[in-house]
Amino acid sequence: METPETQIKRIVLNRMERCSVCHRDFGPEDIRVVSRKNDMWMLVVTCSECHGRNFVAAVMADGDTEEAQIALRQLSRDGSRPQVEIEEVGEPTEKAPVGDRVTAEDVLDMHEFLEGFDGDFRRLFSAS
Repeated sequence: METPETQIKRIVLNRMERCSVCHRDFGPEDIRVVSRKNDMWMLVVTCSECHGRNFVAAVMADGDTEEAQIALRQLSRDGSRPQVEIEEVGEPTEKAPVGDRVTAEDVLDMHEFLEGFDGDFRRLFSAS
């Protein structure tokens, strides 16, 4: 019998299938659960080939899809999606802007935040 985490990963894999950057097929090992509540799971899918990342909100049947959309927008707005440099083949194209590099201190800060985070994104994002 599948665990809830295995079921969620299978559903995400069925929807995403492959990396949008390098087109490598995703596997269960590419998905990591960032947080979860009864009605919503936040996951990150990382391509082991090009290191492209996608944030996914898996909303259960009774979950709040608006809350999930707000959480994903906030992750994107904060620049939490790392830029990936790709070697172009053929005609050169315009390079994407590169943000600040993530430092070890940034990772430690996020780790400490997530240790005490209860998963209440509505409260988190409504605080001014």
